[in-house]
Amino acid sequence: MELEWQEAKRIPDGKHTGRIVRVDYREEPYEYTDIVVRIDDIDIEIRYGCPTFLTEKSKLGRLLTVFGDKFEVGKKVDPNKILAGRKVEFMTLTKRNKDGKEYAEIVEDSIKPM
Repeated sequence: MELEWQEAKRIPDGKHTGRIVRVDYREEPYEYTDIVVRIDDIDIEIRYGCPTFLTEKSKLGRLLTVFGDKFEVGKKVDPNKILAGRKVEFMTLTKRNKDGKEYAEIVEDSIKPM
């Protein structure tokens, strides 16, 4: 397999639009639900991580209610069915990790349906 060197794509701080392409789940080091968004103007994917815990006040619960799901104790939901394919707007902010490398992050509670 041959690979081509490419220039790194940078996500500028500020408001963006995109589409939620899928919902992924991970268990290490904690249980997290990742909302994967493809940014329209840059053609790159960015993840919005939420603890896989669903209450009316949890990060994932707040997100699902913004997209029209109703909070109901005992009700089961599939976040992928609610979110995948939805057109969204959101804000990003550049942060630094402990090694000094920069990365873009979606600002908490900034994802809204369009």
